[in-house]
Amino acid sequence: MVECKTVFYSARKTSLCERALKKSFSELNLDMSDISFAADKGSLCNVLTEAFGECNIVFVIGGLGFGDERDVKNIVSRLIRSSCVDDCKKLKNPTGDDGYVIRAQHQLLVLLPDEPEQIESIMQGAIAGYIKITENARV
Repeated sequence: MVECKTVFYSARKTSLCERALKKSFSELNLDMSDISFAADKGSLCNVLTEAFGECNIVFVIGGLGFGDERDVKNIVSRLIRSSCVDDCKKLKNPTGDDGYVIRAQHQLLVLLPDEPEQIESIMQGAIAGYIKITENARV
């Protein structure tokens, strides 16, 4: 199994989202080794730095759709401006906020909405290919 970290950022329904993630993770051979929480952009940046120091795949749940400086897309775009990003893709979600996947070398950041049904919808889509790319890059 591939170890990954999960961060709940200003997320709602965390226990239901966690259940949806665990189901999807088992299908993708991922191990949810650690769960962290962040309530503001400063703590999110700290948690992400720590998480990527320990593993190569990090999921951030919540923070999509705020439409202001708290929006996780705005925070992450500021963080990666100085980084070399290999790929960035929108993960279409017909039932709500889209997800995003950002790959930089062998590290993968996945941004998902904080609705369990939407998480399952996105995780059953194209994300599987990205997980396999990152897993193979580690070998």
